[in-house]
Amino acid sequence: MTGTPGVALSDDTVFVSYSSFVYGLDATTGSVQWAFPDEANNQIVFYAPPLVTEEFVYVGDIANEFHKLDKETGGLVWTFSGAKGYFVGLAAEADGVVYAPCNDGVLYALDQNGDMVWKFETGHYLWAQPQIVGDVIYVSSMDHFVYAISTDGEEIWSQEMAGAVVAPPLMSEDASMLYVGSLGGQMVALGAEDGEIAWNFESAASVWGNAVMIDDVLYFADSEGNVYVLDPENGTLSWQIEVGAAVIGGLTVFEDGFILVTEDGVVKAFDAEGTPKWESSPGGEVIQAPVVNEDYVVVGSIGGDNLVFGFSPTGVQLWSTTPEN
Repeated sequence: MTGTPGVALSDDTVFVSYSSFVYGLDATTGSVQWAFPDEANNQIVFYAPPLVTEEFVYVGDIANEFHKLDKETGGLVWTFSGAKGYFVGLAAEADGVVYAPCNDGVLYALDQNGDMVWKFETGHYLWAQPQIVGDVIYVSSMDHFVYAISTDGEEIWSQEMAGAVVAPPLMSEDASMLYVGSLGGQMVALGAEDGEIAWNFESAASVWGNAVMIDDVLYFADSEGNVYVLDPENGTLSWQIEVGAAVIGGLTVFEDGFILVTEDGVVKAFDAEGTPKWESSPGGEVIQAPVVNEDYVVVGSIGGDNLVFGFSPTGVQLWSTTPEN
C-alpha cells in the first residue's frame, strides 16, 4: 500500500505521519523535533493524519495498531492492537474517550489507558473523522451510510447515501442539520436527530473532501475541481468556480475565506466570495486539505520535490522538507 502523508498542526509544531515514522516538526523551520519510533520497522507504516490534543498525539498505522504518543517528545504511551484492519482515518476525542475509525469497518472507542470501551461495526472502510456533537457521534462509512451513534456505542439512526462517504459530516451551527458529500456526486442535508434527508444537491463529480461553513453559507468541492456555494437551508446554488484540477481533500476555512489544494499540488486561497488571494505550486500529489492556524499553512505531498511544505498566511513559502530520522 502507498499513500500520502497525514499532516496536523498545533501551535508551533507540525505533526507528520508518513511511511515508517511519525514526526514532530518545528512549524517555523520544518526541522525535526522528534520521531516515532526510534528506528524504522517494516511492519509499521503510517498514512493516517495524527489527532493532536493538548498533551497527546493519536495515530494509527497499517499494521492494525493504534498509538498514543506524548506530544512533546513523541514517546509511546500505549498501543491498541485489537483491530482487524489498518488505520488511515483521523481519530476524534471527547470526554477522555478516543474514537478511532478503522479499515475493518469498525469504530473503536478507547479509554485513556488504551482499553476498548466498545466498538461499532459498519459494512465497509471508515476513512472519515467521527464528528462528536454533545452525546452523539456521527460516522461516515464507505458502505454508503451515515450513522448516528450514542456515546455508549448504540446506533441511533442510519441513512443511505448515493455512494461511499469518505469525508466527515459537517454540523450546522445550530446543530440541527448535517451536510454530507458522497462519491455518488451529491451533497445532502440530513436532520441531525433522525437522519432524514432535507435536500440533496447534484454535483458534477464525486465529493471526497471536507465541506465548510462560512457565515452560514455552505462551501464544498468535487473531483472535477468545481467549488460550490450553497444556501444551507434549501441547497440552492449561489455560485460556483472552477479551480482547474481535482480537489480530493476538500476545503479549509482560512482568513475570512477558504483554502484548498488541488490533487496536482497547487495551493489556492480565496476570500468568501471566491476571489483568488494567492496560490503556490509545491507540486506532487495531494489528497489532504491544507492544515492551518493563525501563523502557518501546511501541506503534505507525495511525488514532488519534498514531502511537507510550510507557508505564511499570505502565501510566502517558509520551508519545505522531507524529514528523516
